This record gives sequence, C-alpha cells and structure tokens, in this order.
Amino acid sequence: MADSNINDCWNTIGIWGDELPRCPELDTLIHCYNCPVYSNAGRKLLDRDPDSEYINEWTNNLSKPRADNNHNLNSALAFRLGNEWFALPCNIIREITQCDKHHSLPHRKNQILRGLVNVRGELLLSVSLGYLFNLSKKEINNDTQTSVHERYVVISDDGNFYAFPVSEVKDTLKYNTDTLQKTPSTINEESSNYIKGIIEHQDMHIGLLDTELIFSALNRNIS
Repeated sequence: MADSNINDCWNTIGIWGDELPRCPELDTLIHCYNCPVYSNAGRKLLDRDPDSEYINEWTNNLSKPRADNNHNLNSALAFRLGNEWFALPCNIIREITQCDKHHSLPHRKNQILRGLVNVRGELLLSVSLGYLFNLSKKEINNDTQTSVHERYVVISDDGNFYAFPVSEVKDTLKYNTDTLQKTPSTINEESSNYIKGIIEHQDMHIGLLDTELIFSALNRNIS
C-alpha cells in the first residue's frame, strides 16, 4: 500500500515515469537507484511502523503450533543376510569394516558365537545373525558374475561390542515408526520373531530388527 508521506517521483518523472520532461537529475545520476530521494524513500518504508492488520496476521501465524512431520523419523542401516534384507537402528551401529578371518574358540559348539575377530587391533566377539535367524548363506547371482560382498557390521550394547558378517550393506535409510508394516507370513519364522516391522524402501521390503531381542539372544548364546 502506498505511503502518502513518501515522495515516489520515480513513478512519475523518473526513469520509470511517463511524464515529460524527465527528471534533470538523471543526466548525472543515470538511474533513480543512484538518487538520494530514492534511497531516503526506501529507508522510510523500512523504518515505518507496521499497521495493526500486519501485526495481527503475523501474530496469528507465529502463535500456531509448529507442525513437525518428522517427530517419528528415524534412521537405520540396511544389510543383506543370504537373500533376506534387514535393518538395525543407526544408534547401535559403530562401524562397517572389511571382513577378516575369525578365530574360533575351543570347546564351543554354538554356531551363533563364531569366535573372535580382529577389528583394527581390537578383539571382538564374532557372532552370526544368519544362524540366529536360521538362514542359509547364499551368493548374489546375476547375468555377469557370482560374488559375495561380505563385510562386518559392528554393533554395541552398553559397552559390549559384537561383530557379525553380512553379505551386503546397502545404505542408511529413513523410516517413520508410524508407517512400519506388519511382518508378512512369507518371512522365515525364526527371523520374523526378531522383526518389529517392515520398512518399504525403493521397492524393497526390509525387516527392522528389534535391538532388545537381538542383544538378549546374543547374550544368551555367548554366556
């Protein structure tokens, strides 16, 4: 809305105006942007008191509760065991490292506890989620090659570290706890016991693992 106290001569006789003769100051200033009249008018517009309608509008806007659509948004690391895809919350993931030969422990017949593995000079318990879920380890098959991309994922629980091999690590994904789907009956029965829900990600269905159940099962099988 125009302010009657401001001289907007640029709209009448300035470079944007349509009256003749044009402003004589333009011979030296070239453009209204360079004129002190134009600059002073801009300062007045910025310094003027806001009207009550403007204040009421922004008071109403700022007083409304902020809609936070991401309050249930979490991150998880997706990985593959055999032909099955799983995910674990990122807050328990400590690192992903190259797979190294594990050292078996004497007098241990438990296949879930594989032994010890050296991760950057530190010996960690090597466990198998594949055996825990009763999954068979399978290779990646395609038209050009057959290979296994194996890595160790290191997780921790109250200072206890475990390293387990995976066939493939995909990426970190975001999920909303409110949109987790129910575990379908087609998933392996043993692994479905540890799944909180299914994450849909890039046309994939990934089982989000329950960390409490995972750590409880690992603790039982190494004690």
